[in-house]
Amino acid sequence: MRSFSWLLSTGLVLTGAVSAAWAEDTEIITSPDPAAILDIAKGYGSAKLDKDDGGDPMVSGRLQGMKYVIYFYGCENHEKCKSIQFSSGYTDAFTAEQANAWNKKYRWVKAFSGDGSNFKMDVSFIGGITKTNLEEQFSNWDSMTTNIKDFINQK
Repeated sequence: MRSFSWLLSTGLVLTGAVSAAWAEDTEIITSPDPAAILDIAKGYGSAKLDKDDGGDPMVSGRLQGMKYVIYFYGCENHEKCKSIQFSSGYTDAFTAEQANAWNKKYRWVKAFSGDGSNFKMDVSFIGGITKTNLEEQFSNWDSMTTNIKDFINQK
C-alpha cells in the first residue's frame, strides 16, 4: 500500500508540473516577430537581423559553421508576416536524383536542385503557434545541420 501511495503522490506532482509548464505556454503567436526570431536564433549561434531584396525582414546566421538565412513571407508592408523559411544554399547544384534521395530520407527539411543546391524548412504562423513550438522548429533545423553538411560533403 505504501508504494501505491508513493506512486500516486509522484504522479500527482508530475501532473502538476506538466500542467504548469503547459499553462505558461498558452500565448499563441500569429505572426513572426523579427526581434524574437533573432533572439531564438542567437541561442543557436551567431545571427543578425537584416532585410531581403524586397525589404522584408531576414535573419542571417550560422549553426555549427553552416550559413543559413531565415526569410519572412506573406508580409504586409514588411510587417505582420505569415510564415518564415529556414534556408541554406550551396553553389554546387544537386541533381534531381540527389535531392530526391535526401527528400526520401528526411521529412522536415527539403532539398531542392537547380541553380545551386538548397535546403529549406517552412514554418507557418497561420492559426498561430506557441513559443515552445517555434523554439522546436529551431531545434529541428539545428539537429539537421550535421546531416546537411554530411550530405554536401558526400555529393
